[in-house]
Amino acid sequence: MNKVLHQSGLFLILALTLLACEPETKVESVADKFLTHIEKGEFEDATQYATKETGQILAMAASFMEEELQEQPPHENLSCLVEEDGETAKCSYQVGDETETINLIKVDGEWKVHLTKE
Repeated sequence: MNKVLHQSGLFLILALTLLACEPETKVESVADKFLTHIEKGEFEDATQYATKETGQILAMAASFMEEELQEQPPHENLSCLVEEDGETAKCSYQVGDETETINLIKVDGEWKVHLTKE
């Protein structure tokens, strides 16, 4: 009986640990897919992982970005942190020697990359 309780406790701890890691994993997955499509010049595909505003920025910038992207290495070391509100996240990654960041927000329960015009 004690062994069964011990195994149940271990299962519960494992399940809670996996659930606690889920938001970062989901955010990183969306950010990774977005960045990979951008690196390949697949701007239309990238928009499915972006907010409406970011999609508009991508549409405008697509023609300018294609030549630049061909000269850049792919992103590495992607790491995301979900903010306390659970609705926003910041991801950092490296491209060559440079560290870059992107922001994600939840839109209708789904994580989306949210770029702003600067």
